[in-house]
Amino acid sequence: MSAAALARPEIRALDAYAPARQESGMLRLNANEASWTGDGAQGLNRYPPARPRELHEQLAALYGVAADNLLATRGSSEAIDLLVRAFCRPGADSILVTPPTFGMYRVYAAIQGARLVTAPLEEARDFAFDAGRALGACEDATKLVFLCSPNNPTGGLVSEADVLRLARARHGRSLVVVDEAYVEFSGAPSLARKAAESCNLVVLRTLSKALALAGARCGAVIGPADVIRLLDGLLAPYALARPVIDCVRHALTPPNLERAEAAARAVIAERERLAAALAASPLVQRVWASRGNFLLVRFARPARARASLREQGILVREFDDAALQGCARITIGAPDENERLLGALAAEAPA
Repeated sequence: MSAAALARPEIRALDAYAPARQESGMLRLNANEASWTGDGAQGLNRYPPARPRELHEQLAALYGVAADNLLATRGSSEAIDLLVRAFCRPGADSILVTPPTFGMYRVYAAIQGARLVTAPLEEARDFAFDAGRALGACEDATKLVFLCSPNNPTGGLVSEADVLRLARARHGRSLVVVDEAYVEFSGAPSLARKAAESCNLVVLRTLSKALALAGARCGAVIGPADVIRLLDGLLAPYALARPVIDCVRHALTPPNLERAEAAARAVIAERERLAAALAASPLVQRVWASRGNFLLVRFARPARARASLREQGILVREFDDAALQGCARITIGAPDENERLLGALAAEAPA
């Protein structure tokens, strides 16, 4: 069964908007664009490509898939939104998540009116993922299973074997969506090629983390070609601005990719150094092993630690989730930034 057949009937029948044609060398009087340029806006009087072919080809080459298996989006968050809108009927379908995890899965489900079902990670086993628990939590109407790997904020991986087990078990009923925002820091292979070859596996990638382009807002959804075509019909025309396209294409050149790989290796080394230093702090009760560019830490004196960091001008991510009581997610900064963090905690530690 094609995974696209799981989509909402009205989405499958959607007559997608066709933007004005763009042909090299042709006078463009078909898109109601301005014929003049504003100050410092050379070329921005014209619409960018509705779907930037060269960018798609570069991203496809980066992730080792065919261009037909990939759609560029405004960050991977937009891909989550597209998937929920395409596959979940309001008031009828559900998504499954594995808390504690990235909060936008829940938000987009709420916006769409889709139910949220959960298969919590096992805190007693270092927030381990349990494939059997996830399968048992799925409903007949669960259309999307979201797995964040490495998981934000706990830092753990979902094994390839577990992902493929879920995809096989939910064949014809659900899409399994693996959010690989942090995979470059994990040492684990991406499942992008598996997604391109599968009938119900989708992978999300972003350039915000390892490629240091959070401000550009560019990511990609990778999966079966029929699913990609379906999502393409929902994506706004001209979704990526021309400066973003140019910036990302430059970032994907070989010299810049080599620099990004070196930076990711440096983050991994600094992550391990910071984890050891935090574990030795009397203000820290627990540091979880992480495969992302962050660490999940439980403070022995949460209020005191947070107050000290704020007084020193340092922000860390706090959570309302009961399983994360007293915890904070700390992004791996530059070495001097990490030293500043450690110094702020040391200043509050008992003598």
